[in-house]
Amino acid sequence: MEVSQFINEIADIIEADPKILSLESDFRESADFWSSLVGFALLTFLEDQCGAVLSIDGFLECKTVGDLYAKAQERQRG
Repeated sequence: MEVSQFINEIADIIEADPKILSLESDFRESADFWSSLVGFALLTFLEDQCGAVLSIDGFLECKTVGDLYAKAQERQRG
């Protein structure tokens, strides 16, 4: 998945403006409203759309959109 499409998908899930998101953005701080359900939606997106299965601990280690993108790319390469 291209970076711009990934950012748009993340923005949709966290209800943020995709124009202000970048790979360096902290996705939790960028969310209009953060909850465990938003986190679960991100995990589901990563698994269903990117094929990346993350543990809860692995997800909690991710801070930025770029961290999530790297996890998605690892799965696609590997």
